[in-house]
Amino acid sequence: MPRNKQASFRYRVINNCLRNTSRIWTVQELIDEIGDQLYEHFGIDKGISLRTFRYDIELMRSLPPRGFDAPIKIENNEVRYEDPNYSIDHSELSETDIEAINDALRLLKNFPRLSINEELALVQAKFQGDLLKNDSRNGVIAFEQKEVKGVEYISSLMKYINDHVPIKLTYKPFQSPNANTFIVHPYLLKQYNHRWYLIGYSSTYKSVGIYALDRIEAVSLSEEKYIRNTFVEVEKYFKDIVGITLPKDENIKDIVLRIDIKQAQYIITKPIHNSQKVIKETDENVEISLQLIPNYEFYSLILSYGNSVEILLPENIRDDIAKKIKVMYHSYYSEQKQK
Repeated sequence: MPRNKQASFRYRVINNCLRNTSRIWTVQELIDEIGDQLYEHFGIDKGISLRTFRYDIELMRSLPPRGFDAPIKIENNEVRYEDPNYSIDHSELSETDIEAINDALRLLKNFPRLSINEELALVQAKFQGDLLKNDSRNGVIAFEQKEVKGVEYISSLMKYINDHVPIKLTYKPFQSPNANTFIVHPYLLKQYNHRWYLIGYSSTYKSVGIYALDRIEAVSLSEEKYIRNTFVEVEKYFKDIVGITLPKDENIKDIVLRIDIKQAQYIITKPIHNSQKVIKETDENVEISLQLIPNYEFYSLILSYGNSVEILLPENIRDDIAKKIKVMYHSYYSEQKQK
């Protein structure tokens, strides 16, 4: 268990104990109770030291944002809240806290179809109008607004992932005229190029799949036992590719691109891939190196730059791009001849 989460848990145990005014807690009783709770919830059997307990009390007493300004009093080895109605859960928000939450709310309001916005409205109400109260400021951030199908599933899928709940997915791939329903054990949500994707293991098909949220027709709970992720390291899964498609039986390639000087700064400041490095610069162009597995998204991105970007190496990838350009040329050329 990470140290910061363990500390947060200890603060809540102390808070719950001191909120119980029907009994008086001694220092040792609190230390023992914290140890019991750590063991019960996380299997941690070593408890905590008196030094750690004193540090926790000192931090809880300290002012926000470091602590909670908790009115903890220790007298004759007994610990209590001077204000019996106090709770760290009732701590007032500072102006900085409110402004930070306001900023987050403003950002999320740009995505009205997210069902999480309903929950945020309840949070706002709980703070009795402190959030976005009399907020007449004009927006200072403008998002590219695109109606993306499937974003309404994000909130529920996040919950299923966090709670380790398998789902029944009714899904219709682009290339299929019919939708299929199958079981997925969800692991990760991934956004790329204005689309959202779910990565999970399908116990129906016995494989890890990537499912576009805009192709989902229905999501419901499954009664299957959840299968934890032992199939793919999600942090590394996308490390060597552009986008979300991981080709089978493909290895990382060392790729060199030549970029027209007019386009160079755009690509330098918005890299094609995290492995991107500048290896040569002239007055006319810039050469960069990439180490990645070429996939559909990579080829599409390169083609989108037109004649501003040229693949120099390796030869086989250069040839692949040349073939795609040739097919495009013949499509346009034959169309013109027919007119």
